[in-house]
Amino acid sequence: LLLSQNKKMAFKEMPAEGTCSLPFNVLPEVLELQESHTIPNRRWFHEHPELAFKEHDTAKHVYKLLLEYGVEEKRIRTGVGGTGIVAMIPGGGGSGPCIALRADMDALPLTETADIPYKSKNDGCMHACGHDGHMAALLSAAKIIVEQKDQIFGTVCLIFQPAEEGHAGARAMIEDGALEGIDSIYGIHLWSYINLGEIGCSEGPIMAASDRFDITVKGKGGHGSMPDGTVDAIVEAASIVTSLQTIVSRNVSPLDRGVVTCGTIKGGYGYNIIADKVEITGTCRSFTPTTQELIKTRMEHICTHTGHMHGGEVDFHYKYGYPPTVNAYKEQVEVVQSVGEKLVGEERARKHVVTMGAEDFSFFLEKIPGCFFFVGAALPGEKRPHHKSIFDFDEKAMMISASMFVEIIRKTLCQST
Repeated sequence: LLLSQNKKMAFKEMPAEGTCSLPFNVLPEVLELQESHTIPNRRWFHEHPELAFKEHDTAKHVYKLLLEYGVEEKRIRTGVGGTGIVAMIPGGGGSGPCIALRADMDALPLTETADIPYKSKNDGCMHACGHDGHMAALLSAAKIIVEQKDQIFGTVCLIFQPAEEGHAGARAMIEDGALEGIDSIYGIHLWSYINLGEIGCSEGPIMAASDRFDITVKGKGGHGSMPDGTVDAIVEAASIVTSLQTIVSRNVSPLDRGVVTCGTIKGGYGYNIIADKVEITGTCRSFTPTTQELIKTRMEHICTHTGHMHGGEVDFHYKYGYPPTVNAYKEQVEVVQSVGEKLVGEERARKHVVTMGAEDFSFFLEKIPGCFFFVGAALPGEKRPHHKSIFDFDEKAMMISASMFVEIIRKTLCQST
């Protein structure tokens, strides 16, 4: 038996199946809620997905469950940053800091193709990134925290955030005052790329900055048989696409990382017509401001001078998106690693997970101390990648997630006995 540092509460040892051959531990209260609350809640969210800033039914359901689980109505603020919810659970033990736990709520514009009993009921919309599991885990943690709030010195803040998927819901919530009075914040991402029973938590950058670019290539059209009197926008665009790929390979340091991806290219009118316009869109990823600006500057140079070389014109627009998600606060990282070690063991609680994917939890970490970490959720057998129509995760990972949330609060807000 492993004991909680802040409360004499035994963990239950669970045999992990499939991708994980070693046991892991969960809180007995979490285990008790798994079949009766956590899984049913997750499946309700999965069946009723909603897109960014349209999470109206989702927010209503979260609100209903918070009341059912004992959160006082006067402590729940709705409509934060659009459709977000901020709920406060004051501790009964005395004064102390305010610690926030965050779950995102939005789904993706995908049609689900997996053959599962809890398949999305909303055509063209599905939870393909685990946000349904994040909400379910945080709700179960909230139920336990409310039941044990007399042992808490301080306040627990629950943040249910809209619009993580590319629409900066975190920033909208911050602008609406969601972080007022908050001392630190923790967030989880169920991650199908690491095994059940593993936790990815480390200092430094863990997710990339995500920027967008739009390029309009302008030429001079004409007949396909008479190119000498034209400026072929397709040839011009092809040169730009090829040259952009040299930025990471020849300008970014080999010791650093970056991505330049052209995601769409549209142009042309017919097989025998030389196009006068081509539009290119894409994304750039980086971990540091220096690399971010290097990529942007080189893209500008390539576009401008390629246009001159071909006798055309190129409009280049660069839009900054999410900043990199950086675990810059050692104290909060150590809290997560310490709690994770009790659940899955030292080695498996410190997996170094870094991805060029992006996450708007980064906006929270720019404002206050905190830690963002990954909870392994891979199913056995066929891979179920994020943002794919067959995505799914091992629901046992929600027990680790809920246990992590509860134990983070115990470690930070409960006095040792």
